[in-house]
Amino acid sequence: MTEVPMGCVESWAARILAAVLVALLPAGARAQSLTMGVQSGFTLDPHYLFLGPNMAAARHLYEALVGRDAESRWVPGLALSWAAVDDTTWEFRLRPGVTFHDGTPFTAADVVASFARVPSVPNNPGPYTSNLRTITRIEVVDPHTIRIHTDSPNPVLPGQLTNIFILPAAIAATASTGDFSTGRAAIGTGPFRLEASRGSDGMVLRRYPGWWGGAVAWDKVDVRVVPNDASRLASVLAGDLDLTEEVPTTDLARLARDPRVAVFHRPSDRVMFLLPNVGAERLPLLTDPTGQPLPSNPLRDLRVRRAISLSINRTALAERALDGFAFATGQLVPEGFVGADPAMLPDPYDPAQARRLLAEAGFPQGLGLTVGCSNNRYVNDGRVCQALGQMLSRGGFQAKVEAQPGTVFFPRTQAERNDVPVILFGLSLSSTRDVQHLLATVLHSRNRELGLGIGNRGSFTDAELDHMIEAAMVRMDPGREEALREAMRRGVSLLGAIPLYNQVTIAVARRGITYTPRMDEQLVAFQARPENAP
Repeated sequence: MTEVPMGCVESWAARILAAVLVALLPAGARAQSLTMGVQSGFTLDPHYLFLGPNMAAARHLYEALVGRDAESRWVPGLALSWAAVDDTTWEFRLRPGVTFHDGTPFTAADVVASFARVPSVPNNPGPYTSNLRTITRIEVVDPHTIRIHTDSPNPVLPGQLTNIFILPAAIAATASTGDFSTGRAAIGTGPFRLEASRGSDGMVLRRYPGWWGGAVAWDKVDVRVVPNDASRLASVLAGDLDLTEEVPTTDLARLARDPRVAVFHRPSDRVMFLLPNVGAERLPLLTDPTGQPLPSNPLRDLRVRRAISLSINRTALAERALDGFAFATGQLVPEGFVGADPAMLPDPYDPAQARRLLAEAGFPQGLGLTVGCSNNRYVNDGRVCQALGQMLSRGGFQAKVEAQPGTVFFPRTQAERNDVPVILFGLSLSSTRDVQHLLATVLHSRNRELGLGIGNRGSFTDAELDHMIEAAMVRMDPGREEALREAMRRGVSLLGAIPLYNQVTIAVARRGITYTPRMDEQLVAFQARPENAP
């Protein structure tokens, strides 16, 4: 007879009792753990690489002064309220009684230190500094009141601050990106605290009981990075994942009939467009018909950019490459956002005219160019890239496609280092809920001092457009919207960015879980809840 130590017997008995108690709980009470599959890896440094996957991860752990709801409306975050005191001063009243995950009280000093850290993160390929645009200083009125002074009127300052996450002052002053990667510095005020960092594989979160917003639905969240779309979907169908994003659109009709899962989707705030690289004097990936690099950059010729636009059948792109889960567009902002112009229609699909324009520009035999895309960042981005290559070939271009993981594509194509002639790009507009963010970030000439043109990966520049953008940005009167609309019309007419389609955000959950998709496309655990939960 084998003897079992009493401690083990007690342990087994406790486990059995716990299992019985769990089984007796209502379904909503049992649903304490969520396993979530995301497409892209992410950093835990909330001020490093300004990209959606990083921000989605950050929103679990950290908070900004101003939050965004699922409709991208500004809502109180670490600031209870905000108001413009005058044209260049905003006052923010901070939320009292908030503590960081380490128990440190949140005060104005943490805001000052966090803002100071943003521009000082070394070797940052995508800094958050554009979100601090116009800020000259922060005045601490008292521990829970600050005044932000700007160098010019800035009507969208609260929206910019939805992207600046607040850290404890001591961490903001000393922590490196590596300290966040290990988890040592990953301390915020958010609804979850970090239990474990798994690096490129994801992270494990635990509900933060001290969160000011009250208890969230999940005690534990396991965030797993699963780059392959089909693998994530298979994992949901098998029950290994509870929730995932970016599933193949080819499967959505079938999934809508599958009793094991529920599909959630909505139009997002992201318009996808092509950025022609007009800044480089010469690009090796721009060639003549024999494949020889050209001595100068033909993308600087508006006729060549127009030929690119006329080569693209946007309706077919949305219907075939995206299975109908996109909306063809001729502008840079979604319908309903400030600056949208219903009169701006997509360029017609006219490959014959595209070839004529190439001939007029000096390329009667066509032009060789490479189209670069990510293949794991946007909905069906690799597939869209292949379709674009085929369409451009019909318009007289000898198009080659290079689709790369986002970790390679985005650093390669960052502003002033981009070596790809044309790239597929998209920018979320939820920060400002208008076209200003895209105009100032993508189409304005690069100006580090003003924080403008930070995302201008095509190095496009037009002095008149710069003036129009800058003038519209400081308007706080009702005429601001028309000024933004006029600036967008000019930017599109010059094809500094070539609009293609408005993307749709998609999530799939196992049956029994409901999810509210966000316009900013960020998959976050606190938007999910058990189906019968209040």
